[in-house]
Amino acid sequence: MSVKVVVIGANGLVGARLCEYLVSLTDIHVNSTTTKPIGKILLLDVSELKAVKSSVLEDPRVDVVKGELTDKETMLRVLDPESFAHVTTIHLAALLSGYAEDNFDLGMKINLFGTINVMECVREISTKMGSPQVYVYVSTDYVACFNEYNKTHNVTEESFRLSPVSYGVQKACNELLLCDYSRRNFIDGRVARLSAVIGRPGWSNSISYPFTGIFTQPLEGKDYEVPLPMDVPYPCSSLNTNVKCLVELAGKVDGECLGHNRVVQLPAKTLTLQVILDAAIEVAKEEGVPFANVTQATTDAGDTTIKEINVCPHVDCSKAEKLGLPMLVDVKEIVRDYILTYIKKD
Repeated sequence: MSVKVVVIGANGLVGARLCEYLVSLTDIHVNSTTTKPIGKILLLDVSELKAVKSSVLEDPRVDVVKGELTDKETMLRVLDPESFAHVTTIHLAALLSGYAEDNFDLGMKINLFGTINVMECVREISTKMGSPQVYVYVSTDYVACFNEYNKTHNVTEESFRLSPVSYGVQKACNELLLCDYSRRNFIDGRVARLSAVIGRPGWSNSISYPFTGIFTQPLEGKDYEVPLPMDVPYPCSSLNTNVKCLVELAGKVDGECLGHNRVVQLPAKTLTLQVILDAAIEVAKEEGVPFANVTQATTDAGDTTIKEINVCPHVDCSKAEKLGLPMLVDVKEIVRDYILTYIKKD
């Protein structure tokens, strides 16, 4: 009576770290009091799993499928319960904000219609198995309306959604649909709403990139020009804490405890670029790692599609705390994790 865990978007930043965490586990919660052995970990991505460690891929429980979440045949094959008693799905795959802004149709295909396809397939296998199966959908705090009220109050799971970008609107639609699918017992859905996950290697066309680039680039030995004011407040989250929260939300948290609104804002802390820079310089010194120059540039100098921060500055994480999820968001430890993972990796 074991569990099949499906990770959709395994090659992304959070997905790859989640895979690493999952193979370290022997069991996973199927409800608040019961754990079952993990019998299979199926990793789906449209790309080769270059971000996933070889030690993960060598685990005998791991299976890899290269394919698109928009394809129903692929998703039904991926979600096939086989001989497992439970199928737990964690959906991370998405087209990020800048890319979805550049290409509306592709954003709709992946972020909205693709997600609906996944939910429909989870619904189908739930019917086949005789009970709603767990589906964790990773959303974003970018769903919130950037209005005066939300800019001056902590955004909660109940706050008005009307994102200023297509990516956030697409994610908001999925949040609402998941709640309704769960109300109807089609699936046992949970929304993990993440704030910016800082510490991504390389460049990404995301509004949050400067909050990552300000320390990852100097740690890589590259000078960095900051295209935003240093005092702009922005909610940021920890990669490792997010991963632990996703696994707990996938089983240890009872879906009934979430109520009709299945959205949970995962732990985040509002930071400024100056706070991140100061912490990065301090950690680099502690770890004996050189840190290149950081200078101020104009907004136009940034190479992301979205040039100005239009994400609400503060989020309320009290629901996650009440559910008993891990709450640590420490900027110094985020920087240190990047150094240990990508700079001192040898």
